[in-house]
Amino acid sequence: MPEYGIILLNLGGPDSTKNVEKFLFNLFSDPDIFEFPFSRATQKIFAFLISKLRARKVIKYYQQIGGRSPILSYTLVQAKLLEKKLKPLLNCKVYIGMRYWRPLINEALEMALKDDSQKIILLPLYPQYSVTTTGSSFNEFYRSLRRLNINNRKIIEIKSYPDNEIYVKAMAERIEEAMVNFNADDFESFALIFSAHSIPVKFIKSGDPYLEETVKSYNAILDYLRNKSERKEIYKNARATLCFQSRVGPVKWLEPSTVETVKKLAEEGIKNMLVVPLSFVSDNIETLYELGIFVKDIAIKNGVKKFIVAEPPNDSETFIEALKNIVLEAVKNES
Repeated sequence: MPEYGIILLNLGGPDSTKNVEKFLFNLFSDPDIFEFPFSRATQKIFAFLISKLRARKVIKYYQQIGGRSPILSYTLVQAKLLEKKLKPLLNCKVYIGMRYWRPLINEALEMALKDDSQKIILLPLYPQYSVTTTGSSFNEFYRSLRRLNINNRKIIEIKSYPDNEIYVKAMAERIEEAMVNFNADDFESFALIFSAHSIPVKFIKSGDPYLEETVKSYNAILDYLRNKSERKEIYKNARATLCFQSRVGPVKWLEPSTVETVKKLAEEGIKNMLVVPLSFVSDNIETLYELGIFVKDIAIKNGVKKFIVAEPPNDSETFIEALKNIVLEAVKNES
């Protein structure tokens, strides 16, 4: 039996277009993100109606990226690589718990308990903490724990790692890989755009540290590029900006939006753009469709010549090394 059961927590995504509506229903049923009038009584009703209305449009997006989300495929690779790195150092097993699609968090917990894991480590694949992501996943984990009436396992929470040195290096490596798409002349009219997932402003006003931690990641990665990269002079002279994507609904979300940022830079004469998906560690609909197709189309229509989206960490060995060190540090510090 493993002493430590490590649960990788992530959003999840539909594994086929026929499951898009069910995925959306699970998403809009999350009370940690969406509040409807008389939520306790109406959450499921509103989730059903919204998922019905949105499904047809969202299915078309998934059809343009292969008919499914690749997030589970990459998370499976991350879990396998992490377990391989940790096994010589820690008696452990790695599980996957997705918030809105299979394998769900309760399924990961049940597997860890079936293997008789004595201690459970919650490792979010969200580098920056938000109540809407890590917080929601933690809440769902503890709800599952209570339903199973389990109270004899030690739980170790890893909340975030926005400026972890090795995570920052992994992000910088992906940016460096994408830079090969540009030549010397391109850098005369070039911008580095960091695009993070937006969240409603009300959460920030209530104390959610997401914006602070996202800025921390942005600054740390830029600092790495401008001081440790072989292209550091290019990065020092490059226009760099932070913006936010993927807003849903009428409430006020973090700004500026990625779309408006791209339009504004294009109006100012920027012809070459490298977009860095900042709050994502795996490719998904937001990196492949929203950035790679939707925003790219807007950029080209506004006169941009080169619009390149950097790959998220995905199967990066450096990123897995970061996760390994983060886990070992958490074990070392357990009380």
